Amino acid sequence: MARRSPRLALLILSALTFLSLASAKSGWGEACSQNNTHLDPDSWALVTDCDATTYCNANGTCAYKGCRKDIYPYGYNGVGFDSLPPLCGDGYYCPDEMDQCLAQQPVGHTCQKDRDDECQPPSNWLQLSGYLNVNGSVCLNFTCLYANVSVGQTCQTENTAYTGSTDSGATYTFVVSRDNCENGLYCDGTALQCMKQKEIGVACTGNKECLSYNCLASDVCGRAADSPITPAAWVYVLVALGIIGFIAGIMVGLWFLHRKSREENQIKLEQYYNEQLAYRQSIMSMSHAKDSLLALPTDGSAEDPRRTLHDPSYAYTSQTDLQLPPNMRRESSAAWSEVGDSEVLLFGENNATEDSQSHSQPRWRG
Repeated sequence: MARRSPRLALLILSALTFLSLASAKSGWGEACSQNNTHLDPDSWALVTDCDATTYCNANGTCAYKGCRKDIYPYGYNGVGFDSLPPLCGDGYYCPDEMDQCLAQQPVGHTCQKDRDDECQPPSNWLQLSGYLNVNGSVCLNFTCLYANVSVGQTCQTENTAYTGSTDSGATYTFVVSRDNCENGLYCDGTALQCMKQKEIGVACTGNKECLSYNCLASDVCGRAADSPITPAAWVYVLVALGIIGFIAGIMVGLWFLHRKSREENQIKLEQYYNEQLAYRQSIMSMSHAKDSLLALPTDGSAEDPRRTLHDPSYAYTSQTDLQLPPNMRRESSAAWSEVGDSEVLLFGENNATEDSQSHSQPRWRG
Protein backbone atom coordinates (compact mmCIF):
# COMPACT_ATOMS: atom_id res chain seq x y z
CA MET A 1 0.00 0.00 0.00
CA ALA A 2 2.88 2.32 0.78
CA ARG A 3 4.38 1.64 -2.67
CA ARG A 4 1.15 2.61 -4.42
CA SER A 5 0.80 5.98 -2.66
CA PRO A 6 3.34 7.88 -4.86
CA ARG A 7 1.80 6.42 -8.01
CA LEU A 8 -1.71 7.33 -6.87
CA ALA A 9 -0.62 10.88 -6.04
CA LEU A 10 1.00 11.17 -9.48
CA LEU A 11 -2.18 10.04 -11.18
CA ILE A 12 -4.29 12.55 -9.23
CA LEU A 13 -1.87 15.36 -10.08
CA SER A 14 -1.96 14.44 -13.75
CA ALA A 15 -5.75 14.40 -13.77
CA LEU A 16 -5.92 17.81 -12.13
CA THR A 17 -3.43 19.20 -14.62
CA PHE A 18 -5.43 17.81 -17.53
CA LEU A 19 -8.66 19.28 -16.16
CA SER A 20 -7.07 22.70 -15.64
CA LEU A 21 -5.70 22.70 -19.18
CA ALA A 22 -9.04 21.55 -20.56
CA SER A 23 -10.95 24.27 -18.71
CA ALA A 24 -8.56 27.07 -19.78
CA LYS A 25 -9.98 29.35 -22.45
CA SER A 26 -8.09 30.11 -25.65
CA GLY A 27 -7.13 33.65 -26.56
CA TRP A 28 -6.86 35.46 -29.87
CA GLY A 29 -5.24 33.32 -32.59
CA GLU A 30 -5.25 30.16 -30.49
CA ALA A 31 -6.95 26.93 -31.57
CA CYS A 32 -10.61 26.22 -30.87
CA SER A 33 -13.36 23.91 -32.11
CA GLN A 34 -16.91 24.92 -32.99
CA ASN A 35 -17.99 21.41 -32.10
CA ASN A 36 -17.48 22.35 -28.45
CA THR A 37 -19.83 25.33 -28.70
CA HIS A 38 -23.01 24.62 -26.68
CA LEU A 39 -25.51 26.10 -24.25
CA ASP A 40 -24.89 25.69 -20.53
CA PRO A 41 -27.71 23.47 -19.17
CA ASP A 42 -27.91 25.48 -15.95
CA SER A 43 -27.82 29.07 -17.21
CA TRP A 44 -28.48 28.53 -20.95
CA ALA A 45 -25.53 30.80 -21.75
CA LEU A 46 -23.35 30.09 -24.81
CA VAL A 47 -20.11 28.23 -23.96
CA THR A 48 -17.12 28.15 -26.34
CA ASP A 49 -13.43 27.31 -26.24
CA CYS A 50 -12.49 31.01 -26.49
CA ASP A 51 -12.28 33.66 -23.77
CA ALA A 52 -14.78 36.48 -23.16
CA THR A 53 -13.29 38.84 -25.79
CA THR A 54 -13.04 36.35 -28.67
CA TYR A 55 -15.22 33.83 -30.51
CA CYS A 56 -14.42 30.57 -32.28
CA ASN A 57 -14.05 31.36 -35.97
CA ALA A 58 -14.83 28.91 -38.81
CA ASN A 59 -11.07 28.44 -39.41
CA GLY A 60 -10.66 26.88 -35.96
CA THR A 61 -8.99 29.84 -34.23
CA CYS A 62 -10.23 32.43 -31.77
CA ALA A 63 -10.93 35.87 -33.30
CA TYR A 64 -11.86 39.17 -31.73
CA LYS A 65 -15.60 39.73 -31.39
CA GLY A 66 -17.13 41.95 -34.07
CA CYS A 67 -20.18 43.24 -32.14
CA ARG A 68 -21.78 43.35 -28.72
CA LYS A 69 -25.35 42.91 -27.51
CA ASP A 70 -24.93 44.70 -24.15
CA ILE A 71 -23.88 48.26 -23.50
CA TYR A 72 -21.28 47.05 -21.02
CA PRO A 73 -20.31 43.52 -22.10
CA TYR A 74 -18.72 40.95 -19.83
CA GLY A 75 -14.96 40.40 -19.89
CA TYR A 76 -13.81 43.88 -20.98
CA ASN A 77 -12.42 45.17 -17.70
CA GLY A 78 -9.92 47.96 -18.25
CA VAL A 79 -10.98 48.47 -21.88
CA GLY A 80 -12.06 51.96 -22.90
CA PHE A 81 -15.66 52.45 -23.97
CA ASP A 82 -14.56 53.59 -27.43
CA SER A 83 -12.54 50.38 -27.84
CA LEU A 84 -15.49 48.05 -27.24
CA PRO A 85 -17.06 46.15 -30.15
CA PRO A 86 -19.88 48.17 -31.78
CA LEU A 87 -23.57 47.85 -31.03
CA CYS A 88 -25.86 46.82 -33.88
CA GLY A 89 -28.26 49.33 -35.42
CA ASP A 90 -32.02 49.15 -35.94
CA GLY A 91 -33.13 46.07 -37.84
CA TYR A 92 -30.00 44.14 -36.86
CA TYR A 93 -28.92 42.01 -33.92
CA CYS A 94 -25.68 40.65 -32.49
CA PRO A 95 -25.88 36.83 -32.08
CA ASP A 96 -24.62 34.97 -29.01
CA GLU A 97 -21.29 34.31 -30.76
CA MET A 98 -20.94 38.10 -31.23
CA ASP A 99 -19.00 37.68 -34.46
CA GLN A 100 -20.94 40.21 -36.58
CA CYS A 101 -24.28 42.03 -36.83
CA LEU A 102 -27.04 40.15 -38.66
CA ALA A 103 -30.45 41.19 -40.02
CA GLN A 104 -33.45 40.41 -37.82
CA GLN A 105 -35.36 37.21 -38.67
CA PRO A 106 -38.98 37.22 -39.91
CA VAL A 107 -41.75 35.22 -38.24
CA GLY A 108 -41.26 31.46 -38.50
CA HIS A 109 -37.47 31.64 -38.88
CA THR A 110 -34.89 30.32 -36.46
CA CYS A 111 -33.71 32.33 -33.47
CA GLN A 112 -31.42 31.65 -30.56
CA LYS A 113 -32.57 30.78 -27.04
CA ASP A 114 -34.55 33.65 -25.40
CA ARG A 115 -33.34 36.13 -28.03
CA ASP A 116 -36.57 37.98 -28.80
CA ASP A 117 -34.51 40.84 -30.23
CA GLU A 118 -33.44 38.60 -33.13
CA CYS A 119 -36.99 38.65 -34.53
CA GLN A 120 -38.53 41.34 -36.70
CA PRO A 121 -41.21 43.40 -34.93
CA PRO A 122 -44.83 43.41 -36.23
CA SER A 123 -46.41 46.48 -37.76
CA ASN A 124 -48.45 47.13 -34.56
CA TRP A 125 -45.47 46.57 -32.27
CA LEU A 126 -46.41 49.53 -30.09
CA GLN A 127 -49.67 47.78 -29.15
CA LEU A 128 -48.12 44.34 -28.62
CA SER A 129 -44.90 45.42 -26.90
CA GLY A 130 -44.63 44.39 -23.24
CA TYR A 131 -42.14 43.39 -20.57
CA LEU A 132 -42.41 39.71 -21.61
CA ASN A 133 -41.39 40.35 -25.24
CA VAL A 134 -39.27 42.69 -27.35
CA ASN A 135 -41.24 45.05 -29.60
CA GLY A 136 -44.12 42.56 -29.80
CA SER A 137 -41.91 39.66 -30.98
CA VAL A 138 -40.99 36.57 -29.00
CA CYS A 139 -38.61 33.64 -29.59
CA LEU A 140 -40.25 30.39 -28.49
CA ASN A 141 -38.66 26.99 -29.04
CA PHE A 142 -36.00 28.62 -31.26
CA THR A 143 -38.67 30.09 -33.59
CA CYS A 144 -39.70 33.73 -34.08
CA LEU A 145 -43.36 34.48 -33.30
CA TYR A 146 -45.59 37.48 -32.66
CA ALA A 147 -47.10 37.92 -29.19
CA ASN A 148 -50.58 38.53 -30.68
CA VAL A 149 -52.74 35.54 -29.66
CA SER A 150 -56.03 36.68 -28.07
CA VAL A 151 -58.30 35.10 -25.45
CA GLY A 152 -59.47 31.54 -26.20
CA GLN A 153 -57.14 31.05 -29.16
CA THR A 154 -54.48 28.37 -29.39
CA CYS A 155 -51.10 29.48 -28.10
CA GLN A 156 -47.58 28.14 -27.84
CA THR A 157 -45.61 27.91 -24.64
CA GLU A 158 -41.99 27.26 -23.69
CA ASN A 159 -40.89 26.08 -20.23
CA THR A 160 -37.22 26.53 -19.36
CA ALA A 161 -35.66 25.17 -16.16
CA TYR A 162 -32.85 27.20 -14.61
CA THR A 163 -30.59 26.09 -11.79
CA GLY A 164 -29.73 28.54 -9.04
CA SER A 165 -27.75 28.35 -5.82
CA THR A 166 -28.26 29.72 -2.31
CA ASP A 167 -25.70 31.43 -0.08
CA SER A 168 -24.94 28.10 1.56
CA GLY A 169 -24.13 26.53 -1.81
CA ALA A 170 -27.29 24.44 -2.13
CA THR A 171 -28.79 24.34 -5.62
CA TYR A 172 -32.41 24.64 -6.62
CA THR A 173 -34.35 24.67 -9.89
CA PHE A 174 -36.96 27.16 -11.03
CA VAL A 175 -38.98 27.13 -14.25
CA VAL A 176 -39.67 30.15 -16.46
CA SER A 177 -42.70 29.76 -18.73
CA ARG A 178 -43.12 32.00 -21.79
CA ASP A 179 -45.81 32.19 -24.45
CA ASN A 180 -47.07 34.23 -27.41
CA CYS A 181 -50.28 35.60 -25.87
CA GLU A 182 -51.18 39.29 -25.90
CA ASN A 183 -50.47 41.56 -22.98
CA GLY A 184 -52.71 40.78 -19.99
CA LEU A 185 -53.08 37.11 -21.05
CA TYR A 186 -51.22 33.88 -20.39
CA CYS A 187 -51.13 30.50 -22.11
CA ASP A 188 -52.63 27.73 -20.02
CA GLY A 189 -50.23 24.79 -20.03
CA THR A 190 -53.00 22.19 -20.15
CA ALA A 191 -55.56 23.70 -22.53
CA LEU A 192 -52.93 25.61 -24.58
CA GLN A 193 -55.31 28.54 -24.82
CA CYS A 194 -54.81 32.16 -23.83
CA MET A 195 -56.58 33.20 -20.61
CA LYS A 196 -56.82 36.43 -18.68
CA GLN A 197 -54.19 37.03 -16.06
CA LYS A 198 -55.29 37.19 -12.42
CA GLU A 199 -55.47 40.08 -9.96
CA ILE A 200 -53.60 40.30 -6.66
CA GLY A 201 -54.94 37.84 -4.08
CA VAL A 202 -56.32 35.30 -6.59
CA ALA A 203 -55.03 31.72 -6.49
CA CYS A 204 -52.27 30.89 -8.97
CA THR A 205 -49.80 28.14 -9.89
CA GLY A 206 -47.13 30.19 -11.68
CA ASN A 207 -45.89 33.73 -12.17
CA LYS A 208 -47.27 34.01 -15.70
CA GLU A 209 -50.84 33.65 -14.40
CA CYS A 210 -50.62 36.94 -12.45
CA LEU A 211 -50.81 40.46 -13.82
CA SER A 212 -47.99 41.29 -11.42
CA TYR A 213 -45.99 38.28 -12.66
CA ASN A 214 -45.45 37.28 -9.03
CA CYS A 215 -47.07 34.15 -7.69
CA LEU A 216 -46.25 33.93 -3.98
CA ALA A 217 -45.26 30.80 -2.07
CA SER A 218 -48.81 30.79 -0.68
CA ASP A 219 -50.08 30.21 -4.26
CA VAL A 220 -51.78 33.59 -4.56
CA CYS A 221 -50.88 36.52 -6.77
CA GLY A 222 -48.86 39.14 -4.92
CA ARG A 223 -47.56 42.60 -5.64
CA ALA A 224 -45.16 43.08 -8.50
CA ALA A 225 -41.53 42.77 -7.48
CA ASP A 226 -40.76 46.28 -8.78
CA SER A 227 -43.90 47.99 -7.46
CA PRO A 228 -43.20 50.91 -5.09
CA ILE A 229 -44.20 50.59 -1.45
CA THR A 230 -46.77 53.23 -0.43
CA PRO A 231 -46.99 53.63 3.38
CA ALA A 232 -50.30 54.41 5.06
CA ALA A 233 -51.15 57.98 6.12
CA TRP A 234 -50.59 57.24 9.82
CA VAL A 235 -46.99 56.26 9.03
CA TYR A 236 -46.31 59.77 7.67
CA VAL A 237 -47.94 61.29 10.77
CA LEU A 238 -45.80 59.20 13.13
CA VAL A 239 -42.64 60.00 11.20
CA ALA A 240 -43.44 63.74 11.22
CA LEU A 241 -44.17 63.69 14.96
CA GLY A 242 -40.97 61.77 15.58
CA ILE A 243 -38.92 64.29 13.62
CA ILE A 244 -40.56 67.24 15.40
CA GLY A 245 -40.07 65.62 18.80
CA PHE A 246 -36.45 64.83 18.03
CA ILE A 247 -35.72 68.42 16.98
CA ALA A 248 -37.57 69.81 20.00
CA GLY A 249 -35.63 67.51 22.32
CA ILE A 250 -32.34 68.69 20.85
CA MET A 251 -33.35 72.34 21.21
CA VAL A 252 -34.43 71.89 24.85
CA GLY A 253 -31.28 69.97 25.68
CA LEU A 254 -29.10 72.66 24.11
CA TRP A 255 -31.01 75.36 26.00
CA PHE A 256 -30.36 73.69 29.37
CA LEU A 257 -26.73 73.06 28.45
CA HIS A 258 -26.19 76.68 27.40
CA ARG A 259 -28.00 77.99 30.48
CA LYS A 260 -25.61 76.10 32.73
CA SER A 261 -22.67 77.43 30.74
CA ARG A 262 -24.03 80.98 30.98
CA GLU A 263 -24.39 80.67 34.75
CA GLU A 264 -20.81 79.49 35.09
CA ASN A 265 -19.57 82.33 32.91
CA GLN A 266 -21.65 84.83 34.94
CA ILE A 267 -20.01 83.66 38.15
CA LYS A 268 -16.57 84.00 36.61
CA LEU A 269 -17.36 87.52 35.38
CA GLU A 270 -18.68 88.58 38.81
CA GLN A 271 -15.60 87.26 40.51
CA TYR A 272 -13.34 89.06 38.05
CA TYR A 273 -15.36 92.28 38.40
CA ASN A 274 -15.16 92.25 42.20
CA GLU A 275 -11.45 91.49 42.17
CA GLN A 276 -10.79 94.42 39.85
CA LEU A 277 -12.83 96.73 42.10
CA ALA A 278 -10.88 95.52 45.13
CA TYR A 279 -7.56 96.15 43.37
CA ARG A 280 -8.68 99.65 42.41
CA GLN A 281 -9.80 100.43 45.95
CA SER A 282 -6.47 99.19 47.30
CA ILE A 283 -4.55 101.45 44.90
CA MET A 284 -6.71 104.44 45.85
CA SER A 285 -6.16 103.70 49.54
CA MET A 286 -2.38 103.69 49.09
CA SER A 287 -2.60 106.94 47.10
CA HIS A 288 -4.67 108.53 49.90
CA ALA A 289 -2.15 107.45 52.52
CA LYS A 290 0.70 108.89 50.48
CA ASP A 291 -1.05 112.24 50.01
CA SER A 292 -1.89 112.40 53.73
CA LEU A 293 1.74 111.85 54.74
CA LEU A 294 3.05 114.41 52.27
CA ALA A 295 0.53 117.01 53.47
CA LEU A 296 1.68 116.94 57.11
CA PRO A 297 3.13 120.25 58.45
CA THR A 298 6.83 120.25 59.14
CA ASP A 299 6.38 121.56 62.67
CA GLY A 300 3.90 118.88 63.73
CA SER A 301 4.36 116.39 66.52
CA ALA A 302 5.63 112.84 66.11
CA GLU A 303 2.16 111.44 66.68
CA ASP A 304 0.55 113.26 63.73
CA PRO A 305 1.21 110.55 61.13
CA ARG A 306 -0.51 107.97 63.29
CA ARG A 307 -3.42 110.24 64.00
CA THR A 308 -4.01 110.88 60.32
CA LEU A 309 -4.39 107.19 59.76
CA HIS A 310 -6.67 106.45 62.72
CA ASP A 311 -8.54 109.70 63.17
CA PRO A 312 -10.49 110.78 60.08
CA SER A 313 -11.07 114.24 61.59
CA TYR A 314 -7.33 114.87 61.71
CA ALA A 315 -6.17 114.69 58.12
CA TYR A 316 -4.44 117.02 55.75
CA THR A 317 -4.78 117.44 52.08
CA SER A 318 -2.85 119.58 49.74
CA GLN A 319 -5.73 121.54 48.21
CA THR A 320 -9.05 119.76 48.61
CA ASP A 321 -10.22 116.74 50.46
CA LEU A 322 -9.50 113.51 48.59
CA GLN A 323 -12.74 111.71 47.87
CA LEU A 324 -12.60 107.95 47.60
CA PRO A 325 -14.54 106.44 44.74
CA PRO A 326 -18.01 105.25 45.66
CA ASN A 327 -18.59 101.62 46.42
CA MET A 328 -19.65 100.39 42.98
CA ARG A 329 -19.67 96.78 43.89
CA ARG A 330 -22.94 95.09 42.97
CA GLU A 331 -24.39 92.10 44.65
CA SER A 332 -23.10 88.80 43.29
CA SER A 333 -25.27 85.99 42.08
CA ALA A 334 -26.84 83.93 44.80
CA ALA A 335 -25.36 80.87 43.21
CA TRP A 336 -21.90 82.29 43.78
CA SER A 337 -21.89 83.84 47.29
CA GLU A 338 -24.10 85.04 50.14
CA VAL A 339 -24.12 88.46 51.79
CA GLY A 340 -21.34 88.72 54.34
CA ASP A 341 -19.53 85.67 52.92
CA SER A 342 -17.51 87.44 50.23
CA GLU A 343 -13.76 87.11 50.27
CA VAL A 344 -13.37 90.65 48.88
CA LEU A 345 -13.92 93.58 51.29
CA LEU A 346 -14.01 96.99 49.72
CA PHE A 347 -12.31 99.99 51.21
CA GLY A 348 -15.54 101.84 51.85
CA GLU A 349 -16.92 98.98 53.92
CA ASN A 350 -13.68 98.73 55.93
CA ASN A 351 -13.69 102.47 56.46
CA ALA A 352 -17.24 102.45 57.78
CA THR A 353 -16.37 99.63 60.15
CA GLU A 354 -13.33 101.43 61.46
CA ASP A 355 -15.35 104.63 61.96
CA SER A 356 -17.88 102.81 64.09
CA GLN A 357 -15.11 101.21 66.11
CA SER A 358 -13.17 104.45 66.52
CA HIS A 359 -16.12 106.14 68.21
CA SER A 360 -16.72 103.28 70.56
CA GLN A 361 -13.14 102.36 71.34
CA PRO A 362 -10.00 104.06 70.01
CA ARG A 363 -7.38 101.83 68.47
CA TRP A 364 -3.75 102.79 68.49
CA ARG A 365 -0.76 101.10 67.04
CA GLY A 366 2.29 100.82 69.17
